[in-house]
Amino acid sequence: MIIGVVGKIAAGKTTIAKFLEENGFCRISCSDPLIDLLTHDVDAYSWIPELPQKAEPTRDKLIEYGRYLKETYGEDILIRLALDKMRHCKNVVIDGVRSRGEIEAIKRRGGAIIYVEARPELRYERLVKRKAEKDRTIKSFEDFKKLDDEEERLYHTSKLKDLADFVIVNEGTLEDLRKEVKKILEFLNTLVVIAPCLLSPFTVYRGPKEKEYRAASALIRLFGKYHYLKILAYPCPEFILLGFPRLPASRGLYEKLGMREYAKRVAEFIVRSIEEEQPSRVILIGVKGSPTCGVFHTTSSDPEKYPYKRMEEFKKLSKKERFKAAKEVIKEFKLVEGEGILFEILKGRIEGVYLEFDKDDLEESLERIEKILRDAL
Repeated sequence: MIIGVVGKIAAGKTTIAKFLEENGFCRISCSDPLIDLLTHDVDAYSWIPELPQKAEPTRDKLIEYGRYLKETYGEDILIRLALDKMRHCKNVVIDGVRSRGEIEAIKRRGGAIIYVEARPELRYERLVKRKAEKDRTIKSFEDFKKLDDEEERLYHTSKLKDLADFVIVNEGTLEDLRKEVKKILEFLNTLVVIAPCLLSPFTVYRGPKEKEYRAASALIRLFGKYHYLKILAYPCPEFILLGFPRLPASRGLYEKLGMREYAKRVAEFIVRSIEEEQPSRVILIGVKGSPTCGVFHTTSSDPEKYPYKRMEEFKKLSKKERFKAAKEVIKEFKLVEGEGILFEILKGRIEGVYLEFDKDDLEESLERIEKILRDAL
């Protein structure tokens, strides 16, 4: 996991980075590669773009050389160098991210961005207290404001807030800030277990209809907003048992066909994945009415009236013919309360948040998922 921290002078970027370091992250600042290059301390890198003339890394020199590197080697050069220096680390926090290009570079690698902010007066108080060597030229609040305004002019820092995944207002105690960081870490360690047909509708028994395409597209967009989450789309138990295409069947029919043993195998895969990943929380999303993946509703029908002889014939039909035949078969099905076979097994083994996705009520289903995601923050 990569986390980039963005914010104005003395907003709390380094403090957040240190909290993350306490939680197993390797900490590096965007200015570290600049300092290393200017002081010729480059042994930790597997590559460097160039070795400049040796110089003292003052604030002005860092700004000047940083601008030159970005113009010459790309807006993401400092991110690439920082990650190269930390290449042996599993989790990295980069303090002092300062541009859209750097943010996009982190997000392209699956990372997340935290924006931290505070009132100018409070930030000045912190700057005075920290007595950093790089701040020695700041003698008054007016000096601070001048530097703050200059940094905004150079980097447009406040506009980067809109690109952040998380925003922290750091105007309380250190413990308040620590709690905010902890919540974000728990959020980032969420595992979403989702029925595979919701993301890739081609495994639906008769092939995808327009509503399946819409559902998949909407979910991909939603998870794109939360691109750092872990998504587990498990193997479709119905596909494992009967292949594709397959005549629609109710829960009772699948029980008769031996689905429970196949569902147990899929459940074992999901359980093991959770045990190995150790997520902070698990969200399990099934499909309303599914005989295997229904969460609160499944389907029922009379097994004695089912057209078993048509199962092989169905596999040979064209898509248009399958849609027509499937429509006739499901006339005998009823939507009933209860879990599908797989989710009945999962509920007995996994503690988590269980959500049911209704393809016929796309908007409400999406709102429900996003509310659960955001409630953690």
